[in-house]
Amino acid sequence: MKVIKQLKVKFIYSMIFIEMFVFATILLTLNVAITRRESNETNEFLVFLANNNGHSPRPRLFNDKMIPLQKQNELLLDIDATSSASRERPEDFLHTITDVFRIERTSLANLRNYFSVKVNADDTIMELIQDFPLNYTNDEINHLVAEICGSGKNHGSISGVSFYTRELRGNQRLICMVNRNSELKTLSKLYTYSTLLYLFSIIVSVLISIPISNYMIRPAEDAFIKQKQFIADASHELKTPIAVIGANIDVLESEIQGNKWLEYIKAENKRMGELVRDLLYLAKNDAGRNELTFCDFDFSNAVENSVLPFEVVAFEAGKTLEFDIEKHITCNGDEKSLKQVFIILVDNALKNSEEGAHITVRAYAEGQKIIYKVRNTGAGIPKEELEKIFLRFYRSDSSRVRKTGGCGLGLAIARAIATDHDGTLVADSELGEWAEFTLTIPKKR
Repeated sequence: MKVIKQLKVKFIYSMIFIEMFVFATILLTLNVAITRRESNETNEFLVFLANNNGHSPRPRLFNDKMIPLQKQNELLLDIDATSSASRERPEDFLHTITDVFRIERTSLANLRNYFSVKVNADDTIMELIQDFPLNYTNDEINHLVAEICGSGKNHGSISGVSFYTRELRGNQRLICMVNRNSELKTLSKLYTYSTLLYLFSIIVSVLISIPISNYMIRPAEDAFIKQKQFIADASHELKTPIAVIGANIDVLESEIQGNKWLEYIKAENKRMGELVRDLLYLAKNDAGRNELTFCDFDFSNAVENSVLPFEVVAFEAGKTLEFDIEKHITCNGDEKSLKQVFIILVDNALKNSEEGAHITVRAYAEGQKIIYKVRNTGAGIPKEELEKIFLRFYRSDSSRVRKTGGCGLGLAIARAIATDHDGTLVADSELGEWAEFTLTIPKKR
C-alpha cells in the first residue's frame, strides 16, 4: 500500500508540474506578446512624430460631403469646440461621427497624451508642439525635458513617459514624448490578473488531479493488493506442509541414521520454511497487518541478548566479534521486531565476511536518537549496490547464495522494521576494506 500511495503522490505531482509549466508558458507568452506589441506601437508612433515635425498623423476623411478644414480641427483637436458645434448643427456633428469611423488611417496612439518640444544645444526649450490639450504644467514639461537630456539617450522611458529624440539643423533637437502611464497601469493589472489566474489554475489542477490519479491508479492498486494477498495466503498455506515434512524427516532420521539424502532434504526444508516466514512477514507489512506493540524497554539489554549467541558462531568460523554497547539505553518500540533487526545485521556480517574478519557491534544514544551499527572487514560492497542490497531477493554476490544460505529477504525485512519505527537503515562501505550498516531510530515515538 505504501508503494501505491507513493505512486499516487508522484502522479499528482507530475500533473501539477505539467499544468504549471504549460499554463505558465501560455500566460507568459501572452503577456510578453501584449507588452511588446504596446511597446512597438509606441515606438512606431514616436518615430512618426519625429519624422512629422512633432505632429500626429492627420486623419483624411472621405465622404461625398466635404467637411471644412476648420470643422476638422474643431472635431479632432478641440473637444469643447466639437461639443459647441454639435449644439449649433447637430446633423453635421452626427454625420462627422460617421466619418470618423471611416478614417482611412488611424492609430490608438492618437488618443494618447503626447507632445513634442524643440530644444537648443543648451537644452532650453524653444517650441512646444501639441495637437491636443496637455495634462502637463510647464514645470512638469521642463522637468521631463531636463531628465531626458540628462539621460544622454536617444530613446527610452522616464517616469512613465516614452521619448524619442531626433537631431535637427543648427544643433537643435526634436524630442517627442508619449505618456504611457495608463498603459502601464493596464499592463500591471494584466500581470496581476494573470498571476491570480495562474494560482487559481494550480488549485483547480490539484483538485482535479486527485480523483484522476485515483481513477488511473485503481487497476494497479487492485492488482497490487491481489498480488500481496496471494503471497500472504500462499505463504500461510505452505507453513503446514513444510512443518509436516520437517516432522517426517525427524522420524526418518531416527530410523535411518547418517543418510545424506535426508540431510539435504532437511536443509532445504528448513530453508523453505525461512523463506515462507519472511515472505509472510513482508506480505503482512505491505498490507499494514503487522501488529507491533510499542512500549518502553531496555535497548542495551535487547542488543546484548540478541548478538551474544553469535560469539560461538564467529569463533567457529575463525572470525572476531566485538561489542561496544552503551548501558541503560531506554527505547520506545517493538522489542521483538527490533531484536530481529539486530540478529539480521550480525548474521549478514558473519555470512558476508571471510575467515579472519573483524566484526564490531556498537549501540549508543545520540541526543534523542538511538544508533545501532554493525561493521565488518572484508570485501565490502560496491557503491552502486548500497541501495540495491535492500531490495527483495537481491544478492550482491550470487555465487555466495548456496554457500551462505538465506534468500535475500533479511535486509528488506530489517529496513521495513526500521521504517515502522520512524527510523532509517543505511549501508556504507569501502570496497575491499569494510562494510557497515547503521540503524537509527528515535527514543520516543
